[in-house]
Amino acid sequence: MLISLSGLFWLWTKATSARYFIQIGLWFGLGFFGVGVSWLMSSMYIYSGMSMALSLLATFIFILFLSLYFAFAGWVVSLLYQPEKIGLSVALIMPTVWTFFELIRASLLGGFPFLMTGNTHLFTWLDGYAPVFGVIGVSFAVSLTAGLLVWMFLARNWLFPSLLMFTIWFAGLGFKDEPWVEKAGSTVDVALLQGNVSQDKKWQPDYFLPTLKTYIGLTKENMSADVIVWPETAIPAYFDVAQKGVLYSFLEDAKLLQKDILLGTITRNKETGEYFNALVNARDPSMVYEKHHLVPFSEFFPFSGMFKVLSNLFDIPFSEFSAGTENPQPMELAGKKVGLSICYEMAFGAELARNLHDSQFLITVSNDAWFADTLQPYQQRQDVQMRALELGREIVRSTNTGLTIHAGIDGSIVAEIPAYEVGALRAEVQPYQGQTPFVKWQNKPIWLLLVLLIGFFSWSKWQKNR
Repeated sequence: MLISLSGLFWLWTKATSARYFIQIGLWFGLGFFGVGVSWLMSSMYIYSGMSMALSLLATFIFILFLSLYFAFAGWVVSLLYQPEKIGLSVALIMPTVWTFFELIRASLLGGFPFLMTGNTHLFTWLDGYAPVFGVIGVSFAVSLTAGLLVWMFLARNWLFPSLLMFTIWFAGLGFKDEPWVEKAGSTVDVALLQGNVSQDKKWQPDYFLPTLKTYIGLTKENMSADVIVWPETAIPAYFDVAQKGVLYSFLEDAKLLQKDILLGTITRNKETGEYFNALVNARDPSMVYEKHHLVPFSEFFPFSGMFKVLSNLFDIPFSEFSAGTENPQPMELAGKKVGLSICYEMAFGAELARNLHDSQFLITVSNDAWFADTLQPYQQRQDVQMRALELGREIVRSTNTGLTIHAGIDGSIVAEIPAYEVGALRAEVQPYQGQTPFVKWQNKPIWLLLVLLIGFFSWSKWQKNR
């Protein structure tokens, strides 16, 4: 990412008009997202029943929309660019604008914080910025480095840019050594189940009982664990139906043994007709976490009246989940406070920070079978690693087909099991207490810094043009 970002900044220095700045940004975005979110096409075509042509069209429209962020970034750079001050332009203006639009992309219209620049620098000195400024802070440090490299190349001035670069990197190293949080008691034995049920079979009635048999069997093999976790929608039915039917004896045993078993399922409110993507504790089914940040055009449809018409016209599979509470409290599991999230929510660091409260570690579940043999599960693994750094908490992740992982507070993968296999990962999770600066302030400091910098650059350009 550092090399490609340096290339983008260098190309912007060659642009002779706002039009070219915009075009360069747009083409860069088409390539960036064309590779990065290509998994959308396969999930729609293979599992959603859409035609190849419609899948390609829908994916291209989405990629084009995301690329507009880079096009607008190019336009703003063209307004602020000062060719006579090449150092200021490439080493500060371009990185600031790039990071500002990445932050907007992560926030606007619900946000799409995938493929963040900062994720590419896990396990470098720059990831030390994550507990302080979040992934956006890491992105800013990466883009500043890219700008300084371009400045060194264009101006043939190595000394001052090198000093600035080393300052940025050594500051990151200093943050890495800061003990933001501390251990809170003994470890918790968590069993993360991976049933490896393919998406094309998961919702078929003939596979309902075999699916439950797989997960119940894995549960019985891991009853010595303190907490057992089933992945997202592991129960492919409404929970109230399964609760009174095939899972009745299983749930009674869980209550009798007082065993915390988190079940990925779908809950509903019969009175309102709402239904939720949820985690239910088998020990006490009143302990429920309901997903609140839903996936647009998958779990809910913005402007649903219009899109229901399109769904019928193009035979797009349709679902309309309701969002859970926006301020969920931790769930007490094995005597510890545990923060929960489902799939897409793991990409939103600021939201997780706001909802961390006194959670001592985090559990997240997902169903990546939609995106089998694509880049998406590995992108989500990066998100988990970055969230562990930002929040100062260990995170365990249970998925249907993988990647099922245990991430330490330094972002490292403590343990994982191979994808596309049936199995269980036993994770000895260390609880933590205390807050990182990012948990306290989320993205507020980086918002303020970027807005002030853009304001200063705008004033500087205005002064020049007077």
